[in-house]
Amino acid sequence: MTTKTTIGELIEKEVRRQQIPITEFAKMICCKRNNVYDIFNRNKMDIVQLKQISKVLNRNFFKELSEDVELINDDEESEEDAIKQKAVSQFFNIVPDVLCKLGKPSTIVFSRLDEPEYKDCPTPDFGLPDDFITFTIGETLKERIGNCSVLPIASVSNEDGFTVEVCTNIICGSVCVNIKLDYKTSDEWYKILAFAFETYAKAKKQ
Repeated sequence: MTTKTTIGELIEKEVRRQQIPITEFAKMICCKRNNVYDIFNRNKMDIVQLKQISKVLNRNFFKELSEDVELINDDEESEEDAIKQKAVSQFFNIVPDVLCKLGKPSTIVFSRLDEPEYKDCPTPDFGLPDDFITFTIGETLKERIGNCSVLPIASVSNEDGFTVEVCTNIICGSVCVNIKLDYKTSDEWYKILAFAFETYAKAKKQ
């Protein structure tokens, strides 16, 4: 009987492969050295921490979760965290194909707002490289950012009942359209993404 590989083991193998000293890796993910070994032994992972580790190691572990659902472990995990992790897995499994059907590049990246100047500002989790369309795991962008005078957020709905958020950066004069990342069928993802692209195109012209 083979032992199932855990998410912690995948992270450890990648750290070893890149020959990153444990002390240095700990600094990179803002934790203590002893906590790194705890991460290596985990069979579950906090969404926020996994995002940070994925960025530091330049390896999208969320995508790997989507390709191997056995890596998702419900044991000793809150129901909310399990739902979020499964939603992200489903997202990477379904959305690239949906984007292709829409005639768009299928690449999904960590949000382009995750840059030094936004270090202390809550940001979306993922985004599309060619269009400023972003995704927030399990919550709306408004819920994450709150009321911010330089980043006003408006909800826009269509006749089919799909809702996206339009966030305007007053300082830069840019706009992004955000979608809450939760469970959606393939058809629902198609419809809300089509609506998001339509909304983004209109917002850019204003």
